[in-house]
Amino acid sequence: MSSQDKIEKSRTPQEVAAARAELEAMSTPALFAATLNGDYEDDLPWEAVSVLRLRGTAEVFGWAKRYSDSEDPKSRARGLNVLAQLGAGKPDTERPFMEESVSIAICRLHDPSPEVISSAAWALSHLSTETAVTALIDLQKHPDPEVRQAVACCIGLRNRPEWVPILLDLMEDESEVVRDWATFELGSGEPIAAGQIHYADSPEIRDALRRRTEDPYEEARREAIWGLAKRKDSLGLKLLVEQLESGSWWSGDEDAGQEVLSLTSDTPVEELRTQLRRLLMTA
Repeated sequence: MSSQDKIEKSRTPQEVAAARAELEAMSTPALFAATLNGDYEDDLPWEAVSVLRLRGTAEVFGWAKRYSDSEDPKSRARGLNVLAQLGAGKPDTERPFMEESVSIAICRLHDPSPEVISSAAWALSHLSTETAVTALIDLQKHPDPEVRQAVACCIGLRNRPEWVPILLDLMEDESEVVRDWATFELGSGEPIAAGQIHYADSPEIRDALRRRTEDPYEEARREAIWGLAKRKDSLGLKLLVEQLESGSWWSGDEDAGQEVLSLTSDTPVEELRTQLRRLLMTA
C-alpha cells in the first residue's frame, strides 16, 4: 500500500470530497502555492497537482513553466509534476502543450536536484511522445532508481524496438521496485482487438520471467508468475495453481487465472483451480 493510500484510509470519504472541493474552488496561483505545502509525498499537495492537471488551461501551463524555472528545487519539481499530465483525461491528440512540456522536462534532466531530475523523467514517461521516449531511453542506466522506474513504466516505449531489451535489463535491476515494474510491463499483454491480447514472447523473455519467479521481492515474483501463466508456460501455470491453492492468494492470481482461461471476473476460484489444473496437464 502506498503512503497516499494509507493517508486516504485515515480520512473519511466526506473529508476527502470536502478537501477536493476546496481545492477546485481555488485560483490557479493559489493551487500552485498549495502544491508546496507539507512534504513532497503528502497527499494534499498532490491533490492540488491533480486539480491543476485536469484544469489544463493556458494559464496553468504558464504557471507550471514559471515554476519549472524557479530557483527553488521543490517548485521546479512541482511545475514538472503538473506538466507531466497536463490535460489529464483527454486523448493525447487533445492534450495541450505536449511538445513544450517535453522540451521543459528534457531541459531539467541535468538539474542539480535529484528530485527535479526524477520529476523530469516521470514527466517524459507520462508524456510519451517520440521525443520524450528517445530522451528516456538514454536514462535506462541512470544511477537514480526513481529515474530507471520511470523508464520501465513508459507505455510509449512499447512502440520502440528497444522496448524488450531495455525491460529485460531492468528486470535484473538492483532496485526491487524497478524489477517489479519492468516485470509487470513485459509480463502484461497489450490489447490488439476486442477480447484479444498480444504478449511479447521469446525464449529470452520466458527465461527472464522464470528467473524472477525466484525474486526475493514478492511483488516481482507474482508478476513473473502471472506473465508466464498468461503465455501458457508450464512453470507459470504450476506456480499459479499453487498460489490459488495456498489459501492466501492475491486478487491478481485470480485475475491472471481468468485471463488465461478467458473466463469472467465472477468465476469461482474453485473453477479456476480445476480448469488451470486441466490446462497444466496439456501444457
